[in-house]
Amino acid sequence: MHKIINKFLMALSVAVLVSAFSACNNDKGNAQRFKDAAMQLDQTKHTFTDLYDYWPVCGIRVTGSHLASIISLEELEKMLPAPLYVSGPHHDGQWSLDNEDEFGHYNPKAIQYLANLAKNVVADKQFVNASKPLVDEYLYDKMLIMMAYHDALYSNDLPKWLDYNGSTEQAREEILGEIVENHGYQSDISSQFYSIMRIDVDSWTGNGSNENFLYFWARRWADGTIDHFYDALNTIFKAYHPEYVFNMEDYYWESEDGWYEEEEFEGDPEYHVVIDGSDLRLRLGPSTSADTFKWPDGTNRHPKVGERFPFLGEEGDFYQIEYYGNMLWVSKQFTHVEE
Repeated sequence: MHKIINKFLMALSVAVLVSAFSACNNDKGNAQRFKDAAMQLDQTKHTFTDLYDYWPVCGIRVTGSHLASIISLEELEKMLPAPLYVSGPHHDGQWSLDNEDEFGHYNPKAIQYLANLAKNVVADKQFVNASKPLVDEYLYDKMLIMMAYHDALYSNDLPKWLDYNGSTEQAREEILGEIVENHGYQSDISSQFYSIMRIDVDSWTGNGSNENFLYFWARRWADGTIDHFYDALNTIFKAYHPEYVFNMEDYYWESEDGWYEEEEFEGDPEYHVVIDGSDLRLRLGPSTSADTFKWPDGTNRHPKVGERFPFLGEEGDFYQIEYYGNMLWVSKQFTHVEE
């Protein structure tokens, strides 16, 4: 009997060691796969063809579109020790982006694994140094916005900036709960939070797409993975920018201060685009599917009828204009060009 037990224990020990060795090898392979992908950020392709592509100065969906070309959802799911989603519209290695009624609920075990994997990846300082120029060019602004939104939501100063009579936890839950309930649209306290957060990045990302980053955190709060996602993001971002320290005063904005600096256009172009239509939408790209240029509260910013803006070029049915220091696009249908 003792011999049988001893043989069983030995077999069990061997099985555990083999399993641990296999898991360790998988982790190393997955870490290397992410390193290889990071070194291909300048070689990505647009995979969500129903969205206008303005990579890398873009929002969260176009970012996902390009990242999916170097690691697909199907490949990612095969790496994980647990299913990526526990519920939602995403199935069979494909994202469902048009579903406005439900969203994918991530599996905390899968995201925790990715957070731990991120720590292994950026522990390689040689890799961090080699990949930093690419990460900064293609992902820095997106990561900064996500970091700042999360840190503001968890800041003890949040109630003061919102003039909110309650705790930080209560304010945060009202903001995130409101966004989830309204399927990403802000109202009341969530709109107030969005309007006071000024995030200066040298791209259009900070102008028109911030609300989608805030909606991402709201959904992660709802599915219980917000801490795991932040753990991964914080690990990656601070590996490349250890100097980052959140201070609410750096981001707080009051409307009377003015959001956009209205700069004079350098040079004197021969032609100008004249606005003919009222409530004309300014777009970040030459397409009706491109994001619109917004005020901090999420509402669209419109030029006035009769205003003239420097003509920078044209593509398809759109003119490109210089709008107070920003390169934007307007429909030809509601404008005309003159000297």
